[in-house]
Amino acid sequence: MSGDCFHYLAYGSNLHPLRLSDRVGSVDCLGAVRLPGWRLCFDKRGSDGSAKANLRAAPDSAHQAWGAVFRLHRRQYVALDRYEGCGRGYETFWLDLTIDGSEIAVLTYLTPSHWQSSQSRPYRWYLDLVLAGARYHQFPSPAIEQLNQVQTMPDPDASRARSQQMLLDRIRSAS
Repeated sequence: MSGDCFHYLAYGSNLHPLRLSDRVGSVDCLGAVRLPGWRLCFDKRGSDGSAKANLRAAPDSAHQAWGAVFRLHRRQYVALDRYEGCGRGYETFWLDLTIDGSEIAVLTYLTPSHWQSSQSRPYRWYLDLVLAGARYHQFPSPAIEQLNQVQTMPDPDASRARSQQMLLDRIRSAS
């Protein structure tokens, strides 16, 4: 990997390449990856009052999460940092993953404990974006079912909800 490119692990609303490319430009998707010893939670306090996706380490357990790896250029990371609120809820972390028998280092965003809360739920459109990405990458049925069990809440901002619904409609029509 050149110094201008990085591997990025997406696990939340950026899973679908269309969503991610809307945010940072054209992306190169390397595919889905299983994350043994990790749990997908919706416990990151979003600035909009909703919960966002977060990965939590669960070493020495049967937990596993799923994500997708993308190759991004440095300038795309700068844009993604703004979208993800890097330093304001998410922090970047390096993880070592095995993909197709090769170990690679990936950057991802994780939530420090002081930004976690169990008092909120994700907006319906947010969970639908996560589900669209999970289906795109053909995550196993148990992972999709687990996502379908997440309780959501309606977005009180009708304009934002409409905007996200338009994105979801584009994703569905591209499938």
